[in-house]
Amino acid sequence: MSFNLSACSSDNGLWKSVRHQWRQQCEDFDADSESYAQSAMGVLTELAEEPTRRAKVYVLRDENGIAHCVFQANSTALPHFDGLVLRIRHMILSPDYDYGQKNVTEYAQILTESFSHACALASTDMPSAHVKFHFRTPADLDFFRRARPTLQQDPAFTSVMMYGAWLALSLK
Repeated sequence: MSFNLSACSSDNGLWKSVRHQWRQQCEDFDADSESYAQSAMGVLTELAEEPTRRAKVYVLRDENGIAHCVFQANSTALPHFDGLVLRIRHMILSPDYDYGQKNVTEYAQILTESFSHACALASTDMPSAHVKFHFRTPADLDFFRRARPTLQQDPAFTSVMMYGAWLALSLK
């Protein structure tokens, strides 16, 4: 399955599509869609409707237009970093993942796809010298902790650090 990453805007209707798809998934599980990831969705909704040059909401979709993941990306200067840092925060996977419809392999694939597409943003849509990921869950943290040795060997990165709930990468 192939995936693409797209930024939300008030013009493209992508955020409305995500909300519609995820509302239906919640209903399929007899769950309240209004309370699904409520705190992060509130932050994302405002930014999805009014993105800025340095802060946007992105949606990872498959070739059928199904939204699997959303996250906030913002590029900013931060202390202790030389150059801009692309921060990936408020990552939410679709209800199908949270309610167990998808298996662990599919979950890992979406984390990997989200990671690789977000890193690509740093050299395309949101130029940045570094990328920082904030983890949603302890399982995500463990996944990237296990991936860290491989990432450290990747020639695309000059530095790979983990601290707290963050993974920080410096790009070549």
